[in-house]
Amino acid sequence: MTEIAELTSSDTLKLPADVAARFRPSDRFMVWAEGDAMYLKRIAPGAVTSIVAEAPVGEPLSLEEINDLVHDLRRRRRAG
Repeated sequence: MTEIAELTSSDTLKLPADVAARFRPSDRFMVWAEGDAMYLKRIAPGAVTSIVAEAPVGEPLSLEEINDLVHDLRRRRRAG
């Protein structure tokens, strides 16, 4: 699926309707750039603080490292 999103003059990213329908207005996302690519990863409520706290200082995380952090957090939440 390839769609085009638009950055509005108020710095809001307008998603195509079929993409936006997959999310709720309260959803939060981690955002990072690698070269000229921008990534959005939906995260669970409350997860932002712990994911950011676990991120190492210095070089930006790779897509794989971010994915690992998010999946690890989800595993820990399921385990209770």
